[in-house]
Amino acid sequence: MNYRIVHNLPQRIRICLNLPKRHTQDNSRIERLFSAIEGVQKISFNYRTRSLLIRYNGNSNVRDVLLKIIKETPLTFVRKENFKQDILEQKKKAAMLAGTLLIARPIIPLILAPVFALYGAMPIFKKGLRAILNKHLNVDVLDSTAIGISLVRGDYLTVSLITFFLKVGNYLEERIRQKSRESLSKMFQRRDEWAWIKRNGWEMRVNLKDIAVGDLVVVRTGSSIPVDGIVVEGVALVNQSSMTGEPLPVPKRAGLMVYAGTVLEEGLLTIKSLKVSDETRVSKIIKVIEESEGLKADVQNYAERLANRIVPYSFLLSGLIYLFTSNPLRAVSVLLVDYSCAIKLSTPLTIMSAMIAASRRGVIIKGGRFIEKLAQANIFVFDKTGTLTEAKPKVFDLLPFNGFDREYILKNVACVEEHFPHPVATAVVKRAEEEGLVHEENHAEVEYVLAHGIASRIEGKRILVGSKHFIYEDNKVDVKCEEPVIKDFMDKGYSILYVSVENKLAGIIAIEDRLREDLKKFLSMLKASGVERIIMLTGDNDTTARNVANRLGIEEYHAQILPEGKTEIIKNLKGNGYVVAMVGDGINDSPSISYADVGISMKHGADIAKEACDILLLDRGLEGIIEARKISQDAISRIKKNFRYIMGINTTLIGLGIGGMISPVLSALIHNATTLIVSASTLKPYKYNVNKLTN
Repeated sequence: MNYRIVHNLPQRIRICLNLPKRHTQDNSRIERLFSAIEGVQKISFNYRTRSLLIRYNGNSNVRDVLLKIIKETPLTFVRKENFKQDILEQKKKAAMLAGTLLIARPIIPLILAPVFALYGAMPIFKKGLRAILNKHLNVDVLDSTAIGISLVRGDYLTVSLITFFLKVGNYLEERIRQKSRESLSKMFQRRDEWAWIKRNGWEMRVNLKDIAVGDLVVVRTGSSIPVDGIVVEGVALVNQSSMTGEPLPVPKRAGLMVYAGTVLEEGLLTIKSLKVSDETRVSKIIKVIEESEGLKADVQNYAERLANRIVPYSFLLSGLIYLFTSNPLRAVSVLLVDYSCAIKLSTPLTIMSAMIAASRRGVIIKGGRFIEKLAQANIFVFDKTGTLTEAKPKVFDLLPFNGFDREYILKNVACVEEHFPHPVATAVVKRAEEEGLVHEENHAEVEYVLAHGIASRIEGKRILVGSKHFIYEDNKVDVKCEEPVIKDFMDKGYSILYVSVENKLAGIIAIEDRLREDLKKFLSMLKASGVERIIMLTGDNDTTARNVANRLGIEEYHAQILPEGKTEIIKNLKGNGYVVAMVGDGINDSPSISYADVGISMKHGADIAKEACDILLLDRGLEGIIEARKISQDAISRIKKNFRYIMGINTTLIGLGIGGMISPVLSALIHNATTLIVSASTLKPYKYNVNKLTN
């Protein structure tokens, strides 16, 4: 950051910062950079003068630290928070001015009529000129030409009408976009978020919004990293699938970058924050929501491209009409009626209105592209645990083997499992608490093996807890002698957690993970909506998977599958031409969620899955997918229907204008009124609603 020292007194220093003219007016954002420095007594920043006044104890070391922070801390200032609101207000004022000029036209002196008409149309002329300079022949040029010809002909009523309708259209479009962004962003933003930071050698808990650039943030196992920053202390495994799609955690140590929204799976890190709040990568979701028009559906892109391609033909047709009829009125009538306005206004409004409708039903859709993909999806792939099941598993039974004691197994498994926020781990810890088993922290460091299990040592003995694949195949622990008993539990639909001590099978824990209520009804409705295939994926054994699939009527499933295997299945399905929707909620699901055409996650899911998904179910169960899909299909249907209406009505108007059966003024009036009517029709409520699925 560039700066200039204005004055430097023994206990006071004033610094002028070289900042952009338009930057945030939140003074505390800069002041917080220095508030934690020992010896600093008072800080004051004036955004108008960009002047930073710091009072301190006079120690030269403190002064050097202050200047170092100012010099080395990267700050990216953004435009004022109300900048988008300013744009909306400007467009509102422009529309009101155009309306006022139109209403006042009868009392405006004739000599001043061209001046007022030109004044009102000047913003449109500027847009047209800008398009020409950029070598674009688009609707802005078309509008400018039509207004220009009307001005030359002295038809100021037509000029005022065109100007008014265009500005009203611009205002309405901006207003619905802004309201949509605000609605979606507010629903997605989480409250009461906090983190631990080090200041003056002490750890303190602060709200995420109070973390400043330069703060030392402490992150422990199982927590989400709240800032983008550089590791200054510690070693850990960080799962950053939401950023890179890597299925396995990445080692992080001093000097390496970490990013907000990634999850620290094991270890402890102290991170110097470089980007906070809206500047972090994790904020990309809210930015995507706020700028969702950038994620346009293919049908939206097609409509807008077609609308722009029609513009040159409008000019050509106008020229031919004038050439053969020598009638400027008929020639102008073609320019006053274009297809672009209605198409480019109604289509994004339809997309945004669908996003609002879904958000009101507790479903966040992060862009128009995903509305279209959800409507088109013909294969749905579901992770089992936590998605098709209730995500609240319970310990049904525990069987000890090879002379081990039941209480010994439950107590020590709970001891190592309590360090990981996993539903199965929580179930084991809860069962130990219910039985009054107190476990001391007498184990060594716990090692978490993603999608397999955990390993540690208790009183010097190696303990392994996890799947059969982890115990039997990876660690060569013999389980064959107990397989008949284990199979009996599997046949009844229980998931099995294997426990080994010193390479001996110590016991198994049967986990009951109940299916969600009314799941068969949901799957039936999903098929009725046009889905061709439903596939279930699980890391459970084949017997358990088959049992669940049979109970739900799911014909296709894959058992004992790892994260990379899920992604491979999605790739193969997409490669065969299917539009794939993946529904999951765990860390293991995030790579496949990212790779699917549309990824869907749940509110209770892992942070990574929620960041990686394209659609997030907030307050609804799986029935939210049915509602969102119906809304999406309705939205795409509206876009196509509007397209037909726009083409038919405007073609009719052009034909009437060419035949001289309608005046240019009436043609412009009907055209612009039709544009607004068609656009307004896209905002009608989406009435489809599933309050509760019932059999």
